[in-house]
Amino acid sequence: MKVGTDALILGSWAGAARFSETHSPARILDIGSGSGILALMLAQRFPQARVDAVELEPDAAAQAVQNALESPFSDRITIHERAFQGWEGSADLVVCNPPFFHNHPKSTDRKRNLARHDDTLPLTALFRSVKGCLSEEGEFALVFPEDRAEELREVAQGRGFHCLACIQLRATPEHEVIRSLWSWGLQPAEELKQVWEVEGETGQGAWSPRLAAMLGPFVSL
Repeated sequence: MKVGTDALILGSWAGAARFSETHSPARILDIGSGSGILALMLAQRFPQARVDAVELEPDAAAQAVQNALESPFSDRITIHERAFQGWEGSADLVVCNPPFFHNHPKSTDRKRNLARHDDTLPLTALFRSVKGCLSEEGEFALVFPEDRAEELREVAQGRGFHCLACIQLRATPEHEVIRSLWSWGLQPAEELKQVWEVEGETGQGAWSPRLAAMLGPFVSL
C-alpha cells in the first residue's frame, strides 16, 4: 500500500496528548507498520525513543526493513515480521493505522486485503492487545473511519481506555468528516484535548494552513 494522507497526519500528531520535545516516550510500538512510514516519522519526532514496528505481511516487512536501514534512525528502529497478537513488549506510545474495512467486498489481491480488511486484527483484538503492552501513563493513537466512530468508542471504553484527544479530518471545508484520529490512554487526562477539525486539500490543490504546519517537517509542501 502506498503512503496516504491518513498515515502522514497520524505520524505528525501521535503522542501529542501525552508527550512533547522535553517529555519523550522511551519505547514506541507501530502496529501493522506496512512500509514503516509511521515508525520513521516517530523516530524523527522523538530522537530519544526506540521504535518497534510489527508487520505481518512478509513483503511489506522487508520493505520496512530496507526503509529503516536507509534512514538516519536505523539504530533505533527494529522491524518484527509477525502478528501483533501475543506481543510481549511494553511501550509508552503505541500507534496504528489499522485495517478498518469490515464486511466489505474484497479484491483478488491477498496483500491488499490484508492491509485494508480487519480479518486478522479486529477492533476488539486490537484494543485487548494494546492494553496488555501500553504503559499506565502511555498513549495509543490511531486513525479510524468516522462512520465507525461510535463502535470505536464502545470498544475502547469497554476495555478501560479513556479518550485523550481527537482530530476530525475532512477533504475540504465543504465535505463531511471522513476520518478521525484518536488518542486513548489507560489513565484519564486532566483535561480532554479539544476536538478540532483539519481540512485536507483546498480547492486549489494546496494543503490547508493547519495541515501544512503539521506536515512541514516531513514532506515538501
